[in-house]
Amino acid sequence: MSNTLAVAAVTSTLRYVLEQALGGRQAGPVGGSRVTTLHPADIPADASGGEIHKGINVFLYQVTPNHAGNLTDLPTRRHDGSLAHRPTAALDLHYLLTFHGDDAELDAQRLLGRAVLALTVTPVLTRDVVEFALADYATETGTAFLADADLADQVELVKLAPAALSLEELGRLWSALGTRYRLALTYTATVVVLEADLVARTALPVRRRALAVAPAHRPRVDRVTPPTGAAISTGTTLEIHGSGLIGPGLTVRIGPVELAPEDGARADRLSVTLHGAVPAGVHGLQVIHRTPAGPTTPARVLARSNAVPVLVRPTVSVDTVTADTVTLAVAPPLQARQQASVTLSRLDGFPAMLAFPLQAPTPGQPAAATVDLDRRDVPDGTWLIRLSIDGAESLPALDDDTYTSPSLVLP
Repeated sequence: MSNTLAVAAVTSTLRYVLEQALGGRQAGPVGGSRVTTLHPADIPADASGGEIHKGINVFLYQVTPNHAGNLTDLPTRRHDGSLAHRPTAALDLHYLLTFHGDDAELDAQRLLGRAVLALTVTPVLTRDVVEFALADYATETGTAFLADADLADQVELVKLAPAALSLEELGRLWSALGTRYRLALTYTATVVVLEADLVARTALPVRRRALAVAPAHRPRVDRVTPPTGAAISTGTTLEIHGSGLIGPGLTVRIGPVELAPEDGARADRLSVTLHGAVPAGVHGLQVIHRTPAGPTTPARVLARSNAVPVLVRPTVSVDTVTADTVTLAVAPPLQARQQASVTLSRLDGFPAMLAFPLQAPTPGQPAAATVDLDRRDVPDGTWLIRLSIDGAESLPALDDDTYTSPSLVLP
């Protein structure tokens, strides 16, 4: 892995390799040539009667993600948002090498030959080459920052390979660069891995491996039935029908709460009673089997059943009425981040309907078993009360095809 200077370090190492090629013992040296890292439009043009710019220019014209390298980095975070390991970004660098000189003396073509041979001899930026390049350029004022680059420590070495572009692609590239065409080659450097400077939270080393063999038997829930004609609410006993329900460490999860089954559980049927910790709303019901916890080992989940949706309805009643406040009792209690509202429908006199949003407790506060309405917002009369929590509504009671309770009577 490398720090944020890795891209600049690859460019500088490529420049270093080409500079060494200029001074080699190959035939036909081009005197006065050098290697630059300028934008192609900024390279001095050949001036008639003046000194002709000779050399090789290295320009990074495109960066693309390396998909193979990025796939190995997933996921970087655990379910609670903590870092499992440092995030990394894998990149491929695409370079344009241009060659300049006196066309009458074929300078550009002689430089191209030296560059191609140098990159064929050095297709991999080894650690020694990277260290020599960074040490050389770190002494220059403009590139002194390379002293902090750690490309040489990257586990996977950067590899160079020629990239062939069609005439159409070359035309588009030079048009985007905004300058006239020069003799050029394209190379791809892969892979450069950037690593974030973050601290990951790691688990303690495993001291001892404990293996247990158990039959791979997954419980299955076919249906969940409440008492005949009854809505599911706090205190309701549910019957769960299915297969393979009995197992070690048997519990029933409803939403965020796990409940112990009633006595008399069977492999095809068991019962569970909802208590006030099960919040109102739509939840998935699952049967879970766990290994027993030991003195030094936690319980582990052996099997989970499929999830069956269950609608837990809230109930509401009048608690107290004062001159300023109407207090309503709600079950199950209203929990943090739940969306709730109270609707009042007039049972006597002219039909009317009032709706009041409720403020749920903030995270960290206990659940609210009562909610308050401003007495001044509710006119005198008899009102039918309905409570809605996370889309689940309380059901009013019928009396001869008329909803009558729970009711709020205000003189």
